[in-house]
Amino acid sequence: MSKSSFRDLCFPPNEPLFGKLTPRAFFSPKGVFGLRNVVFMAMMLAIATILSLPGLTIYISPTFKAISFSYFPGVLVAAVCGPWAGIVYGVAADTLGYIVNPAGGYFPGYALSEAVTYFIFACFLYKRNFSLPRVFFAHLLKLIIVIFGLNAIWMSYFGVAVAAFFTGIRLINNIVQFPFHVALILVVGSQVLRLFRRYYLKKA
Repeated sequence: MSKSSFRDLCFPPNEPLFGKLTPRAFFSPKGVFGLRNVVFMAMMLAIATILSLPGLTIYISPTFKAISFSYFPGVLVAAVCGPWAGIVYGVAADTLGYIVNPAGGYFPGYALSEAVTYFIFACFLYKRNFSLPRVFFAHLLKLIIVIFGLNAIWMSYFGVAVAAFFTGIRLINNIVQFPFHVALILVVGSQVLRLFRRYYLKKA
């Protein structure tokens, strides 16, 4: 990859992909659950469910994924379909993932965590080009708000010692994997978004 290509990948133009995006347009549910978006969400949900299966995901405990790529399809849903779709997708993905792989008891707090995760990514990536700063800060906020915030609260229901133990492990695990996941979202996500944009333009 040339120097200019790498720069364009990490720092593409900041303008929205499909026209000017206002706060009203960002939060508008109009067209979010149209047929095209629903089909895309269903495809991503199926891929995420497969990626969450044992063998493709390494679990330390029933609620702690040490290595997993099941979050990635949800990032694409948030970027393509917006915050409302990301919230619905997050709840559906967590619930379906438990049905397919019922490890431990079902706890609805983790469905809320998934919904918040994809809302955060939508705030940074919805209808915009992927860039290194956007992906970096979206993933950083996910770690702070969801991993070390909400999930730590959910773990406290099982005891303070348990919560402290798994929060410590998560801290080390996420710091080590942080650059890799940012790179994965940036590189692969940019390519998928480019294909989706081409499809959208052809159908427009």
